[in-house]
Amino acid sequence: MATFGRYEILGKLGEGAMGVVYRARDGAIGRVVALKMLSAELGAEDELHHRFRREAEAIGRLSHPNIVTVYDLGQSEGQLYMAMELLEGDDLRSLIERRVEVPLVDRLRLLVQICEGLAYAHSRGVVHRDIKPANILVTSGGRVKILDFGLARVATRATITRKGMILGTPDYMAPEQAMGKAVDRRSDVFSSGSVFYEFLTGEKPFKGKTLHAVLFQIIQEDPDPVLTLNPELPTRLAAVVHRMLMKDPEKRYQSMDEAARDLQEMHVSLRRTRSRSVLPQPPAASGEEVRGRVREYVARGRAHFEAGRLGQAVESMTEAMVLDPACEDAAEVLWRALKKRQAGRPEPAPLDAATEQRVQALLARAAPGSAPAQARHALAELALIAPDDARLVELLRERAGSSREH
Repeated sequence: MATFGRYEILGKLGEGAMGVVYRARDGAIGRVVALKMLSAELGAEDELHHRFRREAEAIGRLSHPNIVTVYDLGQSEGQLYMAMELLEGDDLRSLIERRVEVPLVDRLRLLVQICEGLAYAHSRGVVHRDIKPANILVTSGGRVKILDFGLARVATRATITRKGMILGTPDYMAPEQAMGKAVDRRSDVFSSGSVFYEFLTGEKPFKGKTLHAVLFQIIQEDPDPVLTLNPELPTRLAAVVHRMLMKDPEKRYQSMDEAARDLQEMHVSLRRTRSRSVLPQPPAASGEEVRGRVREYVARGRAHFEAGRLGQAVESMTEAMVLDPACEDAAEVLWRALKKRQAGRPEPAPLDAATEQRVQALLARAAPGSAPAQARHALAELALIAPDDARLVELLRERAGSSREH
């Protein structure tokens, strides 16, 4: 079995521009970790060695539920490495690309956790500088873990001050970072806003076909309105995202704490109203009686979940979170039930030839620019014969965008 220092290499987890990540076992204590090694090209410079060590040691002191834990860092066999907790789950990039159906209230809970993790890092003087969907993992229990602290700072140093080029995707950079200016916590606010925009709409806010086009858009152009791409989102939520994406750092949220407060208020309102409203709600009842009811719902929900009754598990945990929107036990079971439902959901059966022909005709009749009455009748029929057809969803988005333009 291959070894690296005191670590036994169990297999490769992934590889990128900055290096390779392995599943490894710490031979000293038997713990299985994710072992990340800086690539030989970047690790060959003494300056980068010192930079990596200084940054990684700072990251190693961060301890927060929404930040990946670093167990060990150092150098072995001439190569820099970082040993981190091994996590099971999906990163946001995977959730977005697979168009995983996540209820809005659960999306908001994840956005709040991203804000809280970054706010904690900022309070310790650490700016991430490389927030993007691939660096945000959602564990199998539905908890956010922010990845790649420290290495992002090495990338920033190497690409802006030493190589004059950008390493990796620039799609989520703040304007000041894209221009090579000094960055601070408000740069992470902008990058997080870009990630939130994509997570809520399925589209990147800046989507030029070349590096220079993307950078130009980030610096000079405003993204399409969130509500154009997803008109079902609450206006208040869209306003939060657009404020995070202001070009001028002074006009953005000045901290992730500020953004977290606005998002958390909406999250709590959605929980307490069973996803009917994001408007502020009157203070909730509290006390031992309420806590006892929450415990009962959670116990009932767990029993349903373990018995495979996913619908009843969701109902029980939803009621628990109506009473206590911060109930982590209920949130975890809700997420696991969501994932199980999706894993067990069969693929839609293909339409027969006659139905497919009818669907195509109805899509044409309901296309943007069609007579309103004709389009309404066509959409109503489509909803009956092909409610899960992706073309219908896309058509509704196109029509919403077209109506906003006029």
